[in-house]
Amino acid sequence: MNTTVIGLGPMGRAMSAVLLRAGHAVTVWNRTGGRAAELVAAGAVLADTPGDAVAAGDLTILSLTD
Repeated sequence: MNTTVIGLGPMGRAMSAVLLRAGHAVTVWNRTGGRAAELVAAGAVLADTPGDAVAAGDLTILSLTD
């Protein structure tokens, strides 16, 4: 399953890491791309835009604050 995670605060990063360890393809996006560096090193794909991120996934997880 291709999963997208938008929002890479503590919860978004943790969920992404678990999905990667379980063998899922993970696309991530965060407005500050530096938060994705560790996940990209682990195999995630960093999308250029939120729209690109959503288009890449079968399932999209939003981990956002209000």
